[in-house]
Amino acid sequence: MKKLYTLVLLSAVFLSAFSQTTYQTVYGILQNNCTTSGCHTGSNPQGIDLSGTPQQVFTNLVGVTPTNSAAASSGKKLVDPGNPRNSFLFCKASNGLDANLSLQTGEGADMDSSRLTQTQREMIRQWIEFGAKDTGTFADSTTIHTFYVTQGGQPRVQAPPAPAPGQGYQLYFGPIFMLPGVEFEYNNKSFVLNPGTIDVYRMQTVENPETHHFAIYRFFPGADTMLANGLNKVNGLSDEAFLYYNASVVAQWPKSKDVTYPTGTALVWGPGSILALDYHLINYETSVIAAEAYLNVYYDPHQASTIAIQTYPVRYGGDNVDALVIPPGDTTFTIGQGGGGQNGPNYADSTFYWNIISLQAHTHKTGSNYNVWTRKSNGQKDSLIYNGNYDPSYTFDQGVFTWNDAPYRQFSEPFPVYMANGMIHEASYHNATADTIHFGLLSTDEMFVTFILYYESALPYNSINDVPFSDNNIKMYPNPANDIEYIRLDDNLQMNGTEMQFFNDLGQMVIDEKNISSHVFSTNMRGLAEGAYVYRLINNGEKVGTGKIVVQR
Repeated sequence: MKKLYTLVLLSAVFLSAFSQTTYQTVYGILQNNCTTSGCHTGSNPQGIDLSGTPQQVFTNLVGVTPTNSAAASSGKKLVDPGNPRNSFLFCKASNGLDANLSLQTGEGADMDSSRLTQTQREMIRQWIEFGAKDTGTFADSTTIHTFYVTQGGQPRVQAPPAPAPGQGYQLYFGPIFMLPGVEFEYNNKSFVLNPGTIDVYRMQTVENPETHHFAIYRFFPGADTMLANGLNKVNGLSDEAFLYYNASVVAQWPKSKDVTYPTGTALVWGPGSILALDYHLINYETSVIAAEAYLNVYYDPHQASTIAIQTYPVRYGGDNVDALVIPPGDTTFTIGQGGGGQNGPNYADSTFYWNIISLQAHTHKTGSNYNVWTRKSNGQKDSLIYNGNYDPSYTFDQGVFTWNDAPYRQFSEPFPVYMANGMIHEASYHNATADTIHFGLLSTDEMFVTFILYYESALPYNSINDVPFSDNNIKMYPNPANDIEYIRLDDNLQMNGTEMQFFNDLGQMVIDEKNISSHVFSTNMRGLAEGAYVYRLINNGEKVGTGKIVVQR
């Protein structure tokens, strides 16, 4: 049975009083094992000169193009900060340490495996993984030695097959070695290397079982330059806020996931997209684990017809994280999203439908329940569309909310939610401690977030292939329309705040006839360009009719 030890902050491990920096450790490894026999020195560099003072070796390695033509032509550096797999030094030294890395034709042979132990090779990788800095201590050789030698190592995450060339890209995160009871969150900067705009139609992650979340952010243009290459520890809310304000979160899962988006929809990414992979884990085991993850991004060249998926993290209090205050005992919080009125703000796109692709809750360990409903026009709960008591794959009601493996609900067809009414998100917490708990990053702190994938439309498409329906209770003359359009509504319609809206093909509302009091009325279409328009009839705060009309002159 797994046992959760008292949490140990990772900084207590990494900031211990080591006798030397990580680079000094790596420099000693290189000097004692790679230059003593006359190899890799100025007179016999064999492609990598490791001789000289610590500063000379550092200058000769970091960011330097290899003299090996095959390695140079593939874009490798002798040491590429933050990217061991693109670092010729580690490629030569790995010798099976990274099962998914091998030297390519023309890059020569592996370094003799007898020269370096697994722990020494791993220290080289860790130095590069953490940004190849010449200051600071980022890895503990004792912990790494324990993993590889004393206990033989825990089972590693197995890489999934990578996408075929030209059809996607595989990214790798880690490894970071965690002692029992340790909890941490790290992110790194990853390059998708897409030369043009792409439609991302599938994403797959393979993660440690101890994952709390794996989040994928895409930087806004130029914002990535503010984040250093390599692994960056999330020490507090300011680090989390950096990504929140400089990137959009495009996916978030608590465990390994393989998600294909509805046909015709995709995450649309511009050229040269740069991601931040954010990994939060808790080591429940009684031994050291290697925290690592793989991400496969599958994509096609962008098509003009692709419907762009949007993402939205609904968070209690919005930017005011101090609003989440959980005293001892049981507490329930409610968010009213969209619509306006008593339960929530009036969103700018509240006249549209959100066709929801997926929903997922996110709390920490005091979370005891989590539900999402559609919302009636009067602010009351309507249909339950997310039941937090379901199992992780959203197959059956297991009767309890599992905070560390919350259900991921992907609808078989996008579920339309009319945002003039919106949704209601409700989370409950059971705080068994004597202390008040606030918003924070550790599992002993709390969060209240619903992560939503959706696309907007003026009409409620259950499938992106549906043709918008015409309502026989709305008659229009002439059709096609010209200048003045005459409209007749069903005589049985009990009119109450009746409104007729028209939208162009960009989803922009171009006509809004408010406070209609007669079943027969006219609207002026002289200012509209020729083309197809969507109309929608609102009565008593709800949609009662919709369809299309063509303007032609």
